[in-house]
Amino acid sequence: MKMMEIQELHKSAMELADKADFLTTQGKADEAKSHYSEALEVERKAALAARQQQIGEPTESVLFRSAASLAYTIADYREAERLVCLGLAGNPPAEIADELRNLYDAVSMERNMSQMELTTSSDEHEKVTITIPIRERNLLKVLVRKFGWACIF
Repeated sequence: MKMMEIQELHKSAMELADKADFLTTQGKADEAKSHYSEALEVERKAALAARQQQIGEPTESVLFRSAASLAYTIADYREAERLVCLGLAGNPPAEIADELRNLYDAVSMERNMSQMELTTSSDEHEKVTITIPIRERNLLKVLVRKFGWACIF
């Protein structure tokens, strides 16, 4: 597969994802998930073709990051995890590697959360102070969004 074909696959995947985003805003979750799933298949194909053709970085890791994000969007956490690892297995630029690691952290948290049964009352509140290394700030933001916590940075 040539670079132009890989670019066409990527473009097609992004168009499908854009349609899915629009459907999501229209409240059509089932249709949106179908488009996201199709976008994932196309983007995965582009990423794997780029790796096979040894297109190089940053193209390969960007395509794997994109495919992993699509898998995460449809809650296919195992596939997202696999795609992140494939992206990190290359030699991505530092910024993209960080984005892949942050996505991996979010995927791991979601996967672990889906395995747990949290049974707390929505009326229960507790004030907690935590100190974390600055490099973990993105993970904290993911936790804050997931749990709806009030947080002062």
